[in-house]
Amino acid sequence: MRRQPVQQRGAATVSAILEACASLLNEYDYDDITTARIVDVAGVPIGSFYQYFPDKRSVVHALALRGMETYLREVEQLFAADLIADTWREAMNQIVSVYLRMLTDLPGFGRVRFSDMLDSHRLDSSVDQYELMAERLAEMFVDRFGVHGEAPVMLTFRIAVQTADALFKLAERVDADDHAYVVGTANELLAGMLAPIFDQQPAPQSP
Repeated sequence: MRRQPVQQRGAATVSAILEACASLLNEYDYDDITTARIVDVAGVPIGSFYQYFPDKRSVVHALALRGMETYLREVEQLFAADLIADTWREAMNQIVSVYLRMLTDLPGFGRVRFSDMLDSHRLDSSVDQYELMAERLAEMFVDRFGVHGEAPVMLTFRIAVQTADALFKLAERVDADDHAYVVGTANELLAGMLAPIFDQQPAPQSP
């Protein structure tokens, strides 16, 4: 963004622009969306658009960051309010459920989330949203459940986040009858990836 809104009216303008872009992304390809179409749906003057955003790519990037922040905020609330499960496997299933619910409930989240790509258009190469997501999730899980294995924590979480995102995108594209199978497979893979961090590993047998 060119600047952050400091008054309620400016915040409402930015929110309208983001919501309009999210709505359009659910209906059109990235190349078919223009700034003129965004401001028309948002009901704001084109000058107001350029007060806050230089182009449509910056709006899409702001949407991706908003989605990530919204997701992390919900997960953080689960941990902070002690509503997270007692085991790391059950906690993992909880945060996956939050993610899947947001795909349905948050406009635009299904098209723009933690990836830095949208329809092959790079957003901001200086911000690795997968890395940001992995860092925060790793921090919360390690603080709650501790580390009992020898797997590299950050690298493992980065692999898990990217794997989950890819599989949940696939789950959206398959037939409804196959959706649950893809999600279940994703959960199994995530548990297998994270087990070497959180489960006590058996000591090697003496020869």
